[in-house]
Amino acid sequence: MRRFVTAAVLLLAIALGAYYAVFYGGLYLRLGKGEAVDLPFRAEGTELQRWNGQDYAALTLRGVDVSASMPGHYATAYDAGEEDYLRWFEAIGEMGANAVRATNVMNDDFYNALYAYNTTHDQPLYLLQGTNISDDVGDGAKDAYVDGFLGALIEDGKNLVDIVHGRKNLPAVGIRSGGVYRKDVSPWVVGFLVGTEWYPDTISYTDHSTIRSGAFEGTYFQTTADATPFEAAMAQVMEAITAYETDKYGAQRPIGFLCDPSCDFLEYEEVYARQLSKHAQADPEHVTPTPSMAAGCFAAYRLFHFCDTFAQRLSSAQQQAIAPLLEGLPTEQPYGGYLKLLTRYHTMPVLAAGYGVSSSRGAVVQDKEPLTEKQQGERLVEISRTLEDDGWAGGFISTWQDEWERRSWNTAFATVPTENYLWHDLQTESQGYGLMAFAPGAQATCTLDGNPDEWTAKDLLLERDGLRLSARYDAEGVYLLVEGMDQQEALYLPLDVSPEVGSRSSDRPALTFAREADLLLCIDGAEDTRLLVQERFDPLRERFLNETEGVDPFLYFPKKESKSFVSLGMAMQNTLLVEELNPKTRALQRLKVWETGKLVHGNGDSQSAEYNSLADFCFGEGCVEIRLPWLLLNVGDPSSMMVHRDYYAHYGVEFQSVERIWIGMARQGDQGEIPMEALRLRGWKRVEYRERLKESYYVVQAAWKGGGQNAASG
Repeated sequence: MRRFVTAAVLLLAIALGAYYAVFYGGLYLRLGKGEAVDLPFRAEGTELQRWNGQDYAALTLRGVDVSASMPGHYATAYDAGEEDYLRWFEAIGEMGANAVRATNVMNDDFYNALYAYNTTHDQPLYLLQGTNISDDVGDGAKDAYVDGFLGALIEDGKNLVDIVHGRKNLPAVGIRSGGVYRKDVSPWVVGFLVGTEWYPDTISYTDHSTIRSGAFEGTYFQTTADATPFEAAMAQVMEAITAYETDKYGAQRPIGFLCDPSCDFLEYEEVYARQLSKHAQADPEHVTPTPSMAAGCFAAYRLFHFCDTFAQRLSSAQQQAIAPLLEGLPTEQPYGGYLKLLTRYHTMPVLAAGYGVSSSRGAVVQDKEPLTEKQQGERLVEISRTLEDDGWAGGFISTWQDEWERRSWNTAFATVPTENYLWHDLQTESQGYGLMAFAPGAQATCTLDGNPDEWTAKDLLLERDGLRLSARYDAEGVYLLVEGMDQQEALYLPLDVSPEVGSRSSDRPALTFAREADLLLCIDGAEDTRLLVQERFDPLRERFLNETEGVDPFLYFPKKESKSFVSLGMAMQNTLLVEELNPKTRALQRLKVWETGKLVHGNGDSQSAEYNSLADFCFGEGCVEIRLPWLLLNVGDPSSMMVHRDYYAHYGVEFQSVERIWIGMARQGDQGEIPMEALRLRGWKRVEYRERLKESYYVVQAAWKGGGQNAASG
């Protein structure tokens, strides 16, 4: 009996050890080199191709980036479950897409859902699987050959090979996901992509190293004589991933590494290069497959907005080197002919690894108004059509869902960074790239359609001179209803948000308030309704006065009791700075300002044929409904009701919690002090939400599924 128990324990230990070695350690028996390699996908010339059981057919990818981002959670918490992914995949497939992209290791629910979807649908969703390193390494002070960079890419790449083949147990570490991966989704994995976004400084630092070389020669990849050390590092990662999958699973699939306009092969004249922060180059053509790599490789570019006249900014040497490729570029197309140039240049398939357009209220570039959801979809279709017409192997819209946690350069300073996933900042450009929106609340707080029926007596805040003011709020902003008015008359609504700033009166318009108001809403018809801010409470002045006017905001600043209420503006991205250079000082043109406080009139009901996704207010019969986004009110975190303090007392943006916002109301010409009442505020730790497909989704669907473009193969 004792021997039996001993033997049983020994066998159990061996089994557990083998399990750990296989599923945690990646142990495998090396296959013979002479055995045939499975190639479900391959790169042939400039085409991606799929094996259909009889031969290879061209495959054009129409896809979207999918992350785990959901309101109330950071994407890196991976709280999206299998049912969430499966629901999203259904909608993505219904849109006419045939692919999704994961930029990094996803949780096991993602791959389980993909397997469930693909085994129950005639048209599967192919997967482009990415791997990346953390920002603290990628933007660090070391080169690409440190273990945290090169080693992490190789380790994650091998893990991903096991994951897609359904043979991995991976503990979640830091911001990386984990799980028990048992679904073999490899039949639908079209390829691996190394990188999500590179910091140009890392590339430059690596390439200027005196101890690194651009030479690499492996079994599956090698570099050309012109290769740089960074390109050689990419070749090593691609080699390691391919070798691992070939040896362990007897399979290969195309692989590539990411590029974008800030680190592509092009070289610009000095001033524009500085503007674009373009001091690094990486060229996929410098990493070539050997005959042993039958699946081949591809080039992938992350696309974003940059100067459409880029071809005019190229250095003289660059223009001469690629002169034939520059002839007749279709500069009227999206990205000014950049897409055509890349397909002319590359000898391999080219993929768009992320292109997108934001529908956020604050998405303003070079005096161009923000785009509605419908315009967002039209722009995406235009880019998609251009990609395919120009010979790209396809591309991925970035992203599937709006991501509340994202931050943008011109608004991040004004928000509390630790809990931004708990509210939707309509002003932040990067939060509006999705085709699916998350609307706050189990049901709408207020539908901006001019119909007051949804409002109740408990919302009433103030009655005065025949006017009634009601107020509500949610994770997007404060909603106001004014009843008893005429659309042709002007109304003034002072707001007291911060207890440290504000004035009891304003010069223009000439008004007196019961409290120290720091914002003033001027309702003046469909075209001239706007939100003004007391100049001391103007965040644009504090943060961007030097960039917009060349003046230090702290040399002099408005008095606390200033009666001046000014337009509420935001700094704009300026892609044409090179047009107005001072040749003597070579100083760049100042940033421009967009009046973001000017409100847009329209119907905000997404079910209406007249829907305007950018609507801030809507007139009805004897009433008006208004939504004021939190950041317009200088509330940097409504989940804990944190508002801006006095910038000039605290030398920058600091926050304090408040329990109420005071709001008043008066008609134009009213005399005397405007009374103000308190809207009581409560924060939240958890946020309710509902999913809504944007208008852009249906525009893309009409093009991809309704025959608006050439049908994608496969």
